[in-house]
Amino acid sequence: MRPGLLLIGHTYAALENRKKLQALAAHFELVCVTSTPEQHLVLGRPSSDFDNDSDAPTRNYQLIRLPRSGKTSTTFHYSGLAAVMRSRRFDAVLVENEPWARVCWQARLLKALFQAQALFGEFTWENVERPGWKGLMLAPIYRAMTATTDFIIAGNEAASQLVQKHGARADNVLVSPQLGVDLDNHQPASSAEHAALRQGCGLPADAFIVGYCGRLTEEKGLHELLQACDALQNVHLAILGSGRLESWLKEQQQARPWLHLLPPRPHFEIPAFLRCLNVFVLASKPVRTMQLCWEEQFGHVLIEAMACGVATIGSSSGAIPEVIGYEEAVFPHGDAAALAGRIRGVMNDSTIAQSQLDRTRSLYTHEAVAAQWAAFIHHQLAA
Repeated sequence: MRPGLLLIGHTYAALENRKKLQALAAHFELVCVTSTPEQHLVLGRPSSDFDNDSDAPTRNYQLIRLPRSGKTSTTFHYSGLAAVMRSRRFDAVLVENEPWARVCWQARLLKALFQAQALFGEFTWENVERPGWKGLMLAPIYRAMTATTDFIIAGNEAASQLVQKHGARADNVLVSPQLGVDLDNHQPASSAEHAALRQGCGLPADAFIVGYCGRLTEEKGLHELLQACDALQNVHLAILGSGRLESWLKEQQQARPWLHLLPPRPHFEIPAFLRCLNVFVLASKPVRTMQLCWEEQFGHVLIEAMACGVATIGSSSGAIPEVIGYEEAVFPHGDAAALAGRIRGVMNDSTIAQSQLDRTRSLYTHEAVAAQWAAFIHHQLAA
């Protein structure tokens, strides 16, 4: 009989992300608590573009939607979570958020009250220590978290090291992505598909196209990406998304006919953009201020691009090098000249895209990620 797993995570309010649940349910009697549909913009699009219940007839797990009380992803708790905890017996309870998130502590308390026999686990992406007073405040929270958690899944190696620094045992920590990628809709484009996809995106048919999609913010390295393409002179750059730099990019577009700006799309339309590209670049750079302390925690779009057979280049920031897995596809963050050199290298080497495609098919499908999680949790339950 498969163990019962209660998974709590607002990530699964997105339709595309629930494909991971389908894979995980092959290993567990799975109940997932996520958020009720909300009315707000996601990358400039209504949230309803990303979340609907069209997958309901095919679910092999139970999805429970609860209303969120709280404004941000780390300050909310779920109304009605206690009733879920009382509803049946679980072997493990796993909550996905940062160690200081209110919902993690809510789940931990309710697990102690209603699921005393179950193991308690957390998934965390957090890979940097906060400076100043914030760091001092968070240190005891980390120690309390590791002391009251049976197992931890860390979204990157730095997150693993951080929780171990604060008391977690290495045997109780797994480094694994939160989500995988669906190979049914992320796959290399044929020559005919390539032309049609570019036409659909309004991109030139025969150009060498470098691309990026996601948040249009300073920390994503978009200034360096434009500088690198300026230096190359013989490429087009396609950027899809929304954010604070959108107005600046529109200004830059006036003097650069090779710069193409595309509006944001829901998840299921992203592969059509990625499959247009010759190279995908994630040029993120770390930020260290009291307001924002961040490094790339995984960069899920990297594995989406790699699954589409697109050569993928990333900066040295955060988890990007460990996701990409090939030194020749990584450049020092903030170094536009080095980025231009990496793009030139990919233009003259067609093998990197195939190597990254093979890596993604091996490590980063939803099924592969679910198998990693399942083997680890089963081991924790047997210990």
